[in-house]
Amino acid sequence: MPPENDVTSTRRRHTTGEATRELLMISAERLFAWHGVEGVTLREIQIQAGQSNSSVITYHFGSKAGLVRALIEFRYKTIDARRTVLLEESRTENNLHDPRTAVWLIVRPLAESIDSGEMFVTFLAKLNENPSALGEYWPRQFEDSTVDVLNQIPLEVLADMPDRIRRGREIQLYNSVLHMLGDHARRQHHISEARLSSYVDGWVGMLTAPVSADTSSLLKTDAAVPRTHRGSTGSAHD
Repeated sequence: MPPENDVTSTRRRHTTGEATRELLMISAERLFAWHGVEGVTLREIQIQAGQSNSSVITYHFGSKAGLVRALIEFRYKTIDARRTVLLEESRTENNLHDPRTAVWLIVRPLAESIDSGEMFVTFLAKLNENPSALGEYWPRQFEDSTVDVLNQIPLEVLADMPDRIRRGREIQLYNSVLHMLGDHARRQHHISEARLSSYVDGWVGMLTAPVSADTSSLLKTDAAVPRTHRGSTGSAHD
């Protein structure tokens, strides 16, 4: 067994190392929220974190991409834990079929993150603006529970929607939530419960709006056109 002073020293180094990692992630989060991942250098993060060692980020994370992935996983631990609690409460109250409940499951943990002073939602909104950066920096094998929430809930109102429409609504909802809440965080504007509830009303309407006859007709026409004949500028989520 190692001497007690060696064990204490090891624990102290571990604690100090974890504190430095967290400081670097939080400092990077704030810079990324304002300037985007590509608009921030490792040197700027190091200075923001008050670190004198120019290799501190590569030591702890290997690269900027490693830092971004670690930040996402770090924040989602809290968001996912909170979402799990809310999901269980909704099951107990037997209201999982309510679209408003589903939207709150997405919104509440993100709003609480903002209330605690974190800039993670704004960072996500900024990252989401660049699909290539999103693909590069998102942790491999890591599922975004924010997007996956609606797949866990049996919403009858969405059951009869074509898959393409449902998926489009989910992405539209996700983008709107990130940008609306992220803008409040960036401007340091408190979101009152009344305003947040009003936003949820709008997001529920966005998610559950009936599919118009025009859209249904256009989908049928679009499905009949070979992929190679479609315009090359369309999004994968069109």
